[in-house]
Amino acid sequence: MKSIADYLEITRAIRKQWSQDANPERRGEEEQLWFRGQRCWNWGLSPKIYRKPFKGADEDEIRLEFQSQAIQVIGGRVPSNKWDWYFLMQHHGVPTRLLDWTENSLVALFFAVSDDQNHDCDAAVWALDPWWLAKKLRLGVRGPLLPDYDEADHWLFDLQEAFADHTMSRNLPAPIEPPHVDRRVAAQASRFLVFGTTHDLNRTDAVRKGGCRLARIKVPVSARASIRRELDDCGINFSLVFPDLEGLALHILWRWKKKTALSEWKEVNLRATD
Repeated sequence: MKSIADYLEITRAIRKQWSQDANPERRGEEEQLWFRGQRCWNWGLSPKIYRKPFKGADEDEIRLEFQSQAIQVIGGRVPSNKWDWYFLMQHHGVPTRLLDWTENSLVALFFAVSDDQNHDCDAAVWALDPWWLAKKLRLGVRGPLLPDYDEADHWLFDLQEAFADHTMSRNLPAPIEPPHVDRRVAAQASRFLVFGTTHDLNRTDAVRKGGCRLARIKVPVSARASIRRELDDCGINFSLVFPDLEGLALHILWRWKKKTALSEWKEVNLRATD
């Protein structure tokens, strides 16, 4: 894969392959796949709290600490329920059992190639059919969960129940759609998997068996820079996926860094031709 065109052809092929045996009643948003871009091909699909740096972390204590102290510094709308708090924790980088996905395949590709420092490994974009995963859960719910569904309570207890030694009974992660309470969530077309006791989706029996609807697309390290420029030409950049001052600053830094490097390259080559 060397370009956005190659990438889109691959995603079309995945969609076509997965739709061959799909229920003919699928329609509308049920045709949407979810995508996740990762900077390294070898990374699995694990939420932050299940990764090595946070081994042994107590999620209930983390939730309590965040909620009790964040209330005084929240600048916008105060979360109204446990899921709002949980999504807010994820948004600010606190370790949770949530794993970010997006319905926008180009946004996922951007996240795969956006790190200027990591040029020693191929990147990856994962594609997932969330309706396939929801069916594996056998909850009687068609498609991804919403936070106010009773079924969603199986993956996140109220804090009072959590401290009462309730044990997580769910193994596979569940696809869940967050409310667009933040501009970044809307801009990135964010979706989430909320994990149960499984630490890595890619290592589950559901993925290893036939009929799996989880795929990984390799983005060669040699193509990262050119694809990043193509994405910018399409308007997919930091200022789009992070529609705030931080995103704007990151985009300006990247663009001027690129132009400076280009002008230096031109100057060296002009001297060589004198």
